[in-house]
Amino acid sequence: MNKTETNKLFLEGKKVYTKTFKLILSDEVGTPIISAPKKIFKKAVDRNKIKRLIRESIKNSELENKKCFIIYNCREIKKFWILKNELLSLKSK
Repeated sequence: MNKTETNKLFLEGKKVYTKTFKLILSDEVGTPIISAPKKIFKKAVDRNKIKRLIRESIKNSELENKKCFIIYNCREIKKFWILKNELLSLKSK
């Protein structure tokens, strides 16, 4: 996804917020983008772990083939099953 597509997604996408995630969703088909903030997680190892957990939790869900931007907002690394349940609850919103 290039810069113009990302800007379009932020302007026209549907925004959903929880304690852990900020999700910007579009109806178009594409791959999800996952972000973990560098200000909160200084070590790249932690940011990559969060991204791996989120990628695994969106497999076999409706978000897998949609163009969306997922931003992790929590200050600690949560367990896999907690992340999966929260993403499933986002789907219902």
